[in-house]
Amino acid sequence: MENQKDNILKNALILFTITIIAAVILGFVYNITLEPIAAQQLKTRDNALGNVLPDTSFDTLEVQNQETYSQLVELFEGKDAAGNVVGYAFKMATKEGYGDLIELIVGIRMDGTIAGIDVIRQAETPGLGAKVDEPSFKDQFAGKVATALTVVKGAAGAEEEISSISGATITSRAATNAVNQAVEYFNTEIAKEGN
Repeated sequence: MENQKDNILKNALILFTITIIAAVILGFVYNITLEPIAAQQLKTRDNALGNVLPDTSFDTLEVQNQETYSQLVELFEGKDAAGNVVGYAFKMATKEGYGDLIELIVGIRMDGTIAGIDVIRQAETPGLGAKVDEPSFKDQFAGKVATALTVVKGAAGAEEEISSISGATITSRAATNAVNQAVEYFNTEIAKEGN
């Protein structure tokens, strides 16, 4: 009986030691990879900003009414080489997708048209919702008037319609709702100010 107790204590001590070593290694690897991951995320964001408003430099602005615009993560003012404001870019994040968080950059020109969108993070179903990052979906937004857009099944007929990704209506709506929130922010917080 005494020998059995010793074995249990010995095994528990071994497992505890292995757990501590694994935790220390995991923490060490986490700290090593934290900075490169953050740098890559910034690079991805900056590339997306350049995709939606090309030949533009960006200043970060403070988001107004954050509680109203819950999907708006970051706001950027885009300027041309002469310093003229040419549009705004919005980093949006939505949890409305089928999979994980969807993050996208929405560009809106000063003339009130959507310059484009670029998805910077998504974990939707491959072959279905992951098509949110394909030109066949993203390109539908470019050139549309910055007004509320609706997702339709089949071909979009009206100016304010976006054709849903076949088999991924939830993802299509999530991305479009994020774009709509950027549009709403532009129309109520930026355009009304006359910026």
